[in-house]
Amino acid sequence: MNLETKLTLPPNVVSRSVGDETVLLDTASGLYFGLDSVGQRIWQAVGDGRNLGETVDIIVAEYDVDRKQATSDVLQFAGTLVERGLLAE
Repeated sequence: MNLETKLTLPPNVVSRSVGDETVLLDTASGLYFGLDSVGQRIWQAVGDGRNLGETVDIIVAEYDVDRKQATSDVLQFAGTLVERGLLAE
């Protein structure tokens, strides 16, 4: 996975925004996952069809974080969601 990677939202994952948090439900496993505001923004960017590099740009523009840290965090977060079946490559 790299900054050119475009991930997709699997059809078995349902999301709902609740205040500053997004809750994900994997209907295949029945497990719930909660995303904080940054995770929610990454989720939205992926859902809008952005690649991970574009997603990093959004995080840098909207949050007080440098590009190196944002890149590391976005790649790690996306990798975790892919591992859990909440995003697909």
